[in-house]
Amino acid sequence: MADSIQVAAFEGGELRVMASKEKSNEAVLGLPLSRLIVKMVRIPEENRADPAAFATPILQAMSPYPDEPLTVSCETVRETERGLVVVAAALPESAADDIAEALDSRKLNVTRIDALALGTLRGIWNVLGQDDARRLVLIGSPDCISVIVIDGDMPSAIRAMSAGSDLRREVMLSLLEAEDFGGAKALSEIVLVGSVQADVSILETFAPARKIEVGEDAALVGVAERTLDETALNALPASWKEVLDETRFKAKLKGRLFAAGGLWAAIMLVLFGVPVVYGYMTDHQKALSKEHSRQYRAVAEMRDKVKLVQKYSDHARGALEIMKAVSDRLPQGITLTSWSFRRDEGVKVSGEADEAEFVYKFKDNMAEAGSEDGEESVFADVVLNGPSAGRGGKQKFDLECSYESEEE
Repeated sequence: MADSIQVAAFEGGELRVMASKEKSNEAVLGLPLSRLIVKMVRIPEENRADPAAFATPILQAMSPYPDEPLTVSCETVRETERGLVVVAAALPESAADDIAEALDSRKLNVTRIDALALGTLRGIWNVLGQDDARRLVLIGSPDCISVIVIDGDMPSAIRAMSAGSDLRREVMLSLLEAEDFGGAKALSEIVLVGSVQADVSILETFAPARKIEVGEDAALVGVAERTLDETALNALPASWKEVLDETRFKAKLKGRLFAAGGLWAAIMLVLFGVPVVYGYMTDHQKALSKEHSRQYRAVAEMRDKVKLVQKYSDHARGALEIMKAVSDRLPQGITLTSWSFRRDEGVKVSGEADEAEFVYKFKDNMAEAGSEDGEESVFADVVLNGPSAGRGGKQKFDLECSYESEEE
């Protein structure tokens, strides 16, 4: 449940925790966009398995700390035949010292980091409109104005604008970024969410503007709801995750140490009872093994019988069928002098022909036996020895047809 998740927000240099049913030292942290490095990224199909690896160098180039490795998280907003469209985000640790101090003072461990603007966007999504139009959404906060350009049901640009920035310039940059990412499209409206300190007259030179009021904790509620989605963004740095894992390990260790006394007594009791239990389990396993062996022999015998019946029920490789296959493909001018048939191997014939070309034709006919019906040939290997001239001008030859090739 979203109301059982403890959510905190760091805005205006202060840490604010939303009241929840969960009372613990762990919380989900929401941050303004100005604290995060965020960008819309298209992931090619060949990088679908690890979108974060593809997006990391892109966000690394945007980082004000180029020598500091980033822990990049990606949230998929659309899947296409060409790949994924994701929101990629990361938190530079060098810019989060004040956040870490505020968390330490409240003795909170962060389990997940999300963008407050995305939490607010989740809460107003149903009132934005369900058409395919392009909208510019401005979300106010004490730190910055979050600028999000939405094309239908997918963001195409997301950035933070400081309060003293040139409004017209920032809007133009956001629209250019959206056009570069999602293509050219007319701006249908501008939506102002919460306490946005912006000149509406400037905004209306781009498109009509309207305002949506939200509650004080709207962003935190949205972040809590997003936490329930395992695929949602999580910009938690790697070092913070290590601290979280270590803290959880210590808490579990304390609980286990408190239970050690009771467990010790239980273990001693078990040790005294092991010989009895072990003997019973040994006898039981022996009985199971004997029964399994009996059933295995019965199944093996039945399987051998079935294979035997299948073998002699298959007339496709019987002597009569093979003899018919040979005689049907025997050209005029060839006389067979010997016949050797083995059911599991194949057939070998010897003969005489008036001309050598009759022998080659016979060999080709046998190689194609059975393939007339669109199936594989009956014989995998057809080996011809000869022809060689004999008495009376006859061409002698030996033809060996095998069911399996030499390689097999």
